[in-house]
Amino acid sequence: MTNPFFENHGPFKISEILKSISLKINETNDIEIHDVKDLVASTETDLTFFHNKNYSELASKTKASYCVTLNNLTSYLPLSCKPIIVENVLLSIAEITKKFYPSSV
Repeated sequence: MTNPFFENHGPFKISEILKSISLKINETNDIEIHDVKDLVASTETDLTFFHNKNYSELASKTKASYCVTLNNLTSYLPLSCKPIIVENVLLSIAEITKKFYPSSV
């Protein structure tokens, strides 16, 4: 569904996304990420986030390629979803979301 209020400026390479939150990965496959979505709606072309153990069941079923999360929550992710470990998930995902959906103001 197209959002009439925000325009997605993606896709972006995973390396570009991580650079926006001051992280590097040792990844040989610099894939394109098309959007930031929640754990349920995400697909293999998306990035998601997981910040609270209460969502562990949803996290275990996510289809996202990458997930911004905390180190102690990585074990709940499926093997197909690579963790991006940060200190503050919500702050990091806010920065990433601004990349995909920059303010027009």
